[in-house]
Amino acid sequence: MHANKKKPYGKLVAYGIGSCALYTAVYMLQDVIMANFARGGIYTALPIATVFLFSWIHGTFAGTLWQVLGIDAVKKAPAQATAQAPARKDTRPRAAVNA
Repeated sequence: MHANKKKPYGKLVAYGIGSCALYTAVYMLQDVIMANFARGGIYTALPIATVFLFSWIHGTFAGTLWQVLGIDAVKKAPAQATAQAPARKDTRPRAAVNA
């Protein structure tokens, strides 16, 4: 991240609060959540949706935290094609050892 860019403190706080709220809600309402997740049928999609929600909220929080701390991934330069030497056309006779 460049020094002249503004750091996303607001986004960090918002997603941090959201992440804490999700974990708190699951802890406080675990009986209700488990009762609904175990009902079967269409309710089978609830655990999957919950995992995606947690992943999105907590992942965005973690990524923004790294960004605010100034820690960025190493960006590799695109690979360049190496120049190959032209194939030699050697027409001279060569000595061979017969074993």
